Amino acid sequence: MIGYWIFDIRILFGLGQMPKPCYSKISIKMIQKSTKIILATGIFYPDIGGPAIHVRKIAEALHAAGYKPVVIAYGDYDGSQEFPFKVVRISNKLTPFLRRLKYAMTVLKEALGAKMLYAFNLGTAGLPVFVAGKLLRKKILIRVPGDPIWERKVERGGRFVSFANYYEQGLQKVDRPKFFSAIKYVLPKFDEIVFYSPFLSEIYQRHYGVPAEKISVVLNPVSRREPLPIKISEEPTVLFAGRFVAYKNLDLVVRAFDRVRQKLSKGELVMIGDGPDREKLEKIIGVLPSSAHIKILPKVGQEKLFEHISSSWIGIGPALTEFNPNFILECLSFGKPVLLSRENGLSVRLPEEFLFDPSDENELAEKMSKLFEPAAYQEALETVSKLELNQSWEKVIEAHMKLINK
Repeated sequence: MIGYWIFDIRILFGLGQMPKPCYSKISIKMIQKSTKIILATGIFYPDIGGPAIHVRKIAEALHAAGYKPVVIAYGDYDGSQEFPFKVVRISNKLTPFLRRLKYAMTVLKEALGAKMLYAFNLGTAGLPVFVAGKLLRKKILIRVPGDPIWERKVERGGRFVSFANYYEQGLQKVDRPKFFSAIKYVLPKFDEIVFYSPFLSEIYQRHYGVPAEKISVVLNPVSRREPLPIKISEEPTVLFAGRFVAYKNLDLVVRAFDRVRQKLSKGELVMIGDGPDREKLEKIIGVLPSSAHIKILPKVGQEKLFEHISSSWIGIGPALTEFNPNFILECLSFGKPVLLSRENGLSVRLPEEFLFDPSDENELAEKMSKLFEPAAYQEALETVSKLELNQSWEKVIEAHMKLINK
């Protein structure tokens, strides 16, 4: 809805940038301390997910550097957690129209005294940031965490096709033509566009005309963690954590696991999360011979998730397309082998034995079965121990700070 509104009023956006002010060296630090920066996101603490974690760490770094970050997010959290910076939450209890309108008006209001605005998604945050930035002539940045057109269509079961094939077939122009046109018009006009995967960046350059000179690729963090003092499960345990939506392909995981369990008489499957496909999954699981060995658990905080990863054998990322999944990176950081869809933009190069075709139940069952063998699993552990995992949070935050300080 916001996308349509922006597309219709694009005539407003011919405004040029204001001339750059000339500062003396003495005044730079004083200006920095009074500089307000808007961080607009869909989710924020205590929500779990890449954007929530990135925004929190960037806001903390900005505050430590003397800036005045203001986080704007959706949510109804009213806990005692306090931050040294301002956090504005737009209630999810509002109707979709009122929620988006209030969010957009909040961005516009907070932008009045801000130097720049940084959006952390294309739809709910990116479009309001674009409007406010252009109307008030502010610098605007955006981090693109995924594709709102493909994701929304496939997660609701409207189509079942990978991200790359979706765009190659031009389906974005069929399913959401106005929204596609709005993004294609808006996105190249941001001052800086940040991607966390070269794979995603390449698709957007090709189909949205994003200028290469405006693009920065900041990979998601992954570095080795100290093992937690938690005993690993005696049963080979496969772990998934994320949203229960169609393109996550969880019914294929359930069926493949059931075959392995019946064949080997060992193994557990644990799925953590929630979403519209939960009831469907429960029905599928309920009639399987191995249903007693498949668990669905509610969403958990990061610390609890780390405990689950530490006690499991294998992490799985089964979506039709996985851009650069944080959950898989976390599994690798704890030294755990993973099974991941072949179409992925993971910042770590995985060996063939960790990859599978998300449309091939036989291949997934075969590779899962192999990792249930003690000798093969030990080899997989050694493989993970040799992977290059050197993208620390410090490097990620430093990259974002350089962009902001430009």
